[in-house]
Amino acid sequence: MPTPVLEANYYISKGQKTVGPCSLDDLHGYIAYGSVRDSDLVRREGATDWTPLHQLAELQLDGANPATSRNITTRRRTARYRDYQRVPQSQRSGRVLSRLLLGFLFFPPALWRGASAVYQGLVYSPQKDDKGYLKHWPRWCDPLVTAMLVINSFIWVGLVWLAWRETAPFMREVFSSLAEGMDGLIK
Repeated sequence: MPTPVLEANYYISKGQKTVGPCSLDDLHGYIAYGSVRDSDLVRREGATDWTPLHQLAELQLDGANPATSRNITTRRRTARYRDYQRVPQSQRSGRVLSRLLLGFLFFPPALWRGASAVYQGLVYSPQKDDKGYLKHWPRWCDPLVTAMLVINSFIWVGLVWLAWRETAPFMREVFSSLAEGMDGLIK
């Protein structure tokens, strides 16, 4: 196995397209954000052989020195905002909160739209983190929204059942009188 070259430039082949040169840090970033796959090909500058990304020695996590090995995990791509006015209306915390509450109480599709934004991690609050970016809602909001959806489903199923139970005798009476009226017209 060749020894890793720390300051080398790399080229990435994705289908018919070649990207590069890029540094090892760039490669780590591309992997982390899902821009490249393990099966994409890569080669060092000056080399002629293309090798699958997952076989590149510099990216192996089972190296002898754990201090130099890096944890490569794929993250979701998310937009980062510094100005709350630039955040789309559907991703603002106030709008999402109103959809969740109004949807829970009156109109379930609004609840579903709000829940979708929460599950995608796209809800921004006006507060900023230490780097000046707007904060996302924390992930512990997901179970609360799930509970809202489940409770809301049970409530609506109960209301539909109650409405059907109360209106079924009336509907049978209406249909029987219509049938009698049709029989009278036919005779």
